[in-house]
Amino acid sequence: MGVRSAKRVASEYKRVLTNVFEFMFACGLPRDDILAIATAALDKAKVVSGDMDKDLNGGLATAALVLDAWHRDPRYLTSSARPRAVRLIGPAPSVEALVRAQPGRHRAATLARRLRSQRLVVPCGPELYKPASNIALLSAFDPLAVQHVARSLSMLLETIRQNLAGHHTSQRQIERIAEVPDLPLQQVNAFRKFTQAQGWVLLRTVNDWLEARRSKDPIQRRQTVRAGIHVHTYLGTSRHSSGVSKSPRPTT
Repeated sequence: MGVRSAKRVASEYKRVLTNVFEFMFACGLPRDDILAIATAALDKAKVVSGDMDKDLNGGLATAALVLDAWHRDPRYLTSSARPRAVRLIGPAPSVEALVRAQPGRHRAATLARRLRSQRLVVPCGPELYKPASNIALLSAFDPLAVQHVARSLSMLLETIRQNLAGHHTSQRQIERIAEVPDLPLQQVNAFRKFTQAQGWVLLRTVNDWLEARRSKDPIQRRQTVRAGIHVHTYLGTSRHSSGVSKSPRPTT
């Protein structure tokens, strides 16, 4: 991983651990116990090796913007409003040109190739590519995935921390749970399909709202913040496989 990416990810995880340790202090755990837990967890963690040699500054956010633009920009759409197949590298229309069109400094050709290696863009003809999806689904432990994990954890914990800090209700961010303790196993696939469909509608609606309000003025961009919404589903371990009955978890 490059120096800038390493520093950025390290900074995100420092924030994550700081929030976790603050929550542990709030639970009444003494410093020595927290240190022992952290040491044991570090020893238990697996060392993962992977392709971490590329410094893709802001690559995760840019990848998401590229895929979204490919589904919006008329120059990259067919007559039926579907993403056009374009070259990977070269002048517009190309994946590299889509990267260059996004805010910030980017190694456009390098990121375009990374999108291909991550199969976020896939071949669909001689030297032509199209989006695999209009959202970024990353494989584990690629630099983009590492950025995603760090940012997701950091943003979730920071949202919870701010909401618990006693801010006025109007300043609190949404952080809610919808959960039951006893979903039948035969309903799991239906749950996946239902939440994917509902989550997609929510994300598209929020994304449209955000895109319509992005700063277009380079000077005004100095007075901006990162804003967004992160949606995920989860499934616990079944009672049949674990042999342990779980008590209901309160929802908020």
